Amino acid sequence: MIRSVFFGILLAIGATFCIVPLLVTQIQSAIKSMIRRSLNAIRLNTGTRLKPDLVICDIDTSSLVANKLTGTVIGFGVSASCLVLMQTAGIAVSGGMKLITPLVVGTFGFVYTEHKIRQMSKARRRSFLHSFSSFLDLTNILLAGGAGTETALIAAAESGDGWSFEQIRRALTVAKSTRTSPWNELARLGEMYSLPQIKEIAGSIQLAGEHGARIRTSLSARAESLRYRQMSEVESSANSATERMGLPMVLLFISFIVLIGYPAVSQVIGGL
Repeated sequence: MIRSVFFGILLAIGATFCIVPLLVTQIQSAIKSMIRRSLNAIRLNTGTRLKPDLVICDIDTSSLVANKLTGTVIGFGVSASCLVLMQTAGIAVSGGMKLITPLVVGTFGFVYTEHKIRQMSKARRRSFLHSFSSFLDLTNILLAGGAGTETALIAAAESGDGWSFEQIRRALTVAKSTRTSPWNELARLGEMYSLPQIKEIAGSIQLAGEHGARIRTSLSARAESLRYRQMSEVESSANSATERMGLPMVLLFISFIVLIGYPAVSQVIGGL
């Protein structure tokens, strides 16, 4: 009975579409407009939340959204296929599991790409801070040798390689071409990459230079402070890794106790 009603509804919809083709065009336009608005909303939300992470990783917002949707489709399809194979093999699968598993795996595929971007941006920020502390030390050494501030900055930036020094050189080139303070460009770089340490250092050194203070002293103090922060983060990360390493040992010990105690417990329960 239900099957007959279902096929009757399908036939009625098909006949309506054949008789009124304009309705089909309107429905297609409405669906396309809804999909376009949804993609734009996702792109806007993702770009707003992850703007510094996307900039520092040099990834376009559209590419990230496409990867998130691809991960969702793949996760949903793979989980659904696995459930079908389990049913084919004779393994009982409940209706709730059929509904929840693809949704959970599809959501994981949607979120995992964003999590990966955050981890990548975190690693790049850590690398940039390490390179920037070396850049400050090199600048301080060149200033001690009698070089001018601008000459010392450019020479220190050109002495290193890698992505971080390339960004520093680009900021100094922009400052030189626009005749602005190099510390303004470095502060802008720190703001763009969500690195408050860089912005703070650039602002304090520029303030020291404007008030006639010794820039070498400020550079040395700021570089030492930046290295101290990095060492604190490394130590905290090492402590966290040590604590995580202890968890498998605890689980192994509990499993060993259960393995030894299970025969005795089973005999006691059997004798009751």
